[in-house]
Amino acid sequence: MSKKIFTIVGLFVVFALAFTACTPAPTSTPAVVVTEPPATEPPVVDPMVQLIADAQAEGTIVSYGLPDDWVNYGGLFEGFTAAYGIARQDTDMDSGTIISTLMAEVAAPVADTTDLGLAFAKLVEDEGLSQPYMNAYWDEIPDYAKNPDGLWSAAYYGVMAFLVNADLVANVPQTWEDLTKPEYANTVCMKDPRSSATAQMSVLAAAFAYGGDETNVQPGLDYFKLLIDGGILNGVSPSSSNIQKGECPIAIQWDFDALSNKYGNPNMNLQVVIPSDGTVAGMYIQFVTAGAPHVNAAKLLLEYEYSDEGQLAYAQGFVHPIRSSVVLPADLLEKFPPAEAYAVVSFPTNYAALDAASIAIADGWSLIAP
Repeated sequence: MSKKIFTIVGLFVVFALAFTACTPAPTSTPAVVVTEPPATEPPVVDPMVQLIADAQAEGTIVSYGLPDDWVNYGGLFEGFTAAYGIARQDTDMDSGTIISTLMAEVAAPVADTTDLGLAFAKLVEDEGLSQPYMNAYWDEIPDYAKNPDGLWSAAYYGVMAFLVNADLVANVPQTWEDLTKPEYANTVCMKDPRSSATAQMSVLAAAFAYGGDETNVQPGLDYFKLLIDGGILNGVSPSSSNIQKGECPIAIQWDFDALSNKYGNPNMNLQVVIPSDGTVAGMYIQFVTAGAPHVNAAKLLLEYEYSDEGQLAYAQGFVHPIRSSVVLPADLLEKFPPAEAYAVVSFPTNYAALDAASIAIADGWSLIAP
């Protein structure tokens, strides 16, 4: 290479370096930080507040078999309506009619809730007549008084007793055994077990007194055969009017019915006896029907029935609240038989066996009744 060419190349390199040195260095663009607005949590709504609002929007509750004079449903609904302003529609029905009506209306439900004896719990489950709901007091309800999935629960119970008109009966019977005596001929009233769940529980109570239970009702049927053969039963179905007219000197009925009759007729000498040789308690279940048109109103009613207010309203109808934490006022408690009288009470809790027992009692009665 000639010196001239070398010189030119060298000058070019020097020039290039100089140009590069004069060129400003590229500047980096600062990163843009996008700040998201803080996420807003949806407001927390108290489930009870929401239930009340939804029930009030429905505005109505439809029930089957909850008349005013049954365990003080009149007073209970008075409190419910005052608290929430929800109108009530009830059609009075016996248990069998309630079941058949709910089954007939399954495609177009009408009723939102009802009240049935524990013996119907299995049928309710088997036929899918209810939907699950656990009220706020669920943990206080004994396991034997509720379905584990919330399909039903029992808010109260009654105890099978004697209502005796002491103006017509000289010696007030204290036991089932007493009733077998000839002096009580033609004095004892009870409903027909072939059509009455209450009468079926009467037979079951006698069965317990004589060594049976919900899986063995024969002792109860044998006992009533003695009463029938001895002319003790008089064939009159006990009702408030029959008791008032003196046609039922001794009525076998729930203690809450007996106490209602006693305090509803203060001019009569009526006495309520818990038979000391044994008797049974009968629980009554409530639930939201499977297709309840006013489902939120039905759920809200369950909340009220199991609340302190609802449990006390039931007690005003002389039933026993299922929640043991509810304390009855002293003046109300005094109207019940003494606590020690209830020490002999058995609680049949096998509701599948109760279902079978109801059938066995109805069938067995047809063999012993005239």
